[in-house]
Amino acid sequence: MRRRLLLLAAPMLPALTGAAAQEARPADRPAFIEVMPAEGRMPVRIATGQVVRIGRAEGHTVLDTTAWVQQRTVEPVDSVARRLLATGLRLVPLTDLANGRIWLAADRVVLVREAHERHAAGARAAIVMVGLRFGTDVAVRESVAEVMAALEQ
Repeated sequence: MRRRLLLLAAPMLPALTGAAAQEARPADRPAFIEVMPAEGRMPVRIATGQVVRIGRAEGHTVLDTTAWVQQRTVEPVDSVARRLLATGLRLVPLTDLANGRIWLAADRVVLVREAHERHAAGARAAIVMVGLRFGTDVAVRESVAEVMAALEQ
């Protein structure tokens, strides 16, 4: 009977152990994930609570941080975002101007406004963020109302 219960619970073990590990980590100790900067290089560890944005630039996935440091990785955007979400980071998925997925850390958003003429064609909202390396805002295809709805979920 015990063996049968163990076999039935086996598919749920990764989720259970991940949640247990997250609960076991003291609140004052930051969570880290590893990202692969380039093929053949050693993984880089990044504090999840410091991530501001995950998107694509020049063929790489890019993670912006509150320290104005940008880390590039060969890993797919959504894969990195899923791992960050699993640590408890609240990310909002939006659409960048190249129609790709971009993830923004909800607690790093300072201001949401209509896009100005200085943004590329197709930009409907500009989101001012803490910690972006090459500017202060992110232009997205969603409207201000759509961005606000995503942030409020």
